[in-house]
This record gives sequence, structure tokens and C-alpha cells, in this order.
Amino acid sequence: MRSFYDAGQNAANAYRRAFAPQFSDYVEDVVLAADTLVRVPIPEGAGVAVFSFDGDFRVRLGVVATTFTLPATTTSNGSGSELSPAARVIPAKLGDGTTTPTHICLRAAAACKGSIAFYGN
Repeated sequence: MRSFYDAGQNAANAYRRAFAPQFSDYVEDVVLAADTLVRVPIPEGAGVAVFSFDGDFRVRLGVVATTFTLPATTTSNGSGSELSPAARVIPAKLGDGTTTPTHICLRAAAACKGSIAFYGN
């Protein structure tokens, strides 16, 4: 799997190139039906996920049993989902410090289509 960061001459160049990475060699197409949870397995060796959708979507990192609903109230305990992120680093462990993430969990209020491009570390 291609790296998200360019291993150029220096660190500053590598991070500038992160705004225009090379094409990923591992992309998953994702079709979201309205208010339906979809779990996309994280491929082995993936360290970065880049999202591109034609509508708003919610995302939460988790495991095969992770679930969440669309927000109906304001949370105050960190249990929310993230709205339409562009790209995220996939951590080695979830917030509990012991669980390895295996899935990216997605849900949208309205049907939409998109893709997740995965990159290695």
C-alpha cells in the first residue's frame, strides 16, 4: 500500500506534499442508504483514510460491533461521530488504549455515494 506522505528530501516537503498525495492503490467505493450504518473493514497496513463523498456523512472509528445513530441531541461525553472529515490517521488503538480499530463506521441522513482511499504509514 502506498504511503500518504512523500519521502522527499526533507520533512517540510513531505508534509506539503500530503495536500496532494499520489493516487492510492487501495480504494473502497461506498454507497450509503439514508440512515443506514455501513462498516468498511480497514485493510491491513492502512495508516491513513481519505474520504470523498457527494453528501454529508458521519464517521466513527471502531470494530465490527461498533454502532452509532445520527445525532438528535448535543453530546457532552465524547460519544459523538464526526461530520464529513477529509482525511484521518488511523491510530494503532482506540481511545480505550487496548482495542485495535478494524472498521470505519459510516452513516448519512440522506443517501450518498463516495469512496475511502487508504494509504499505508
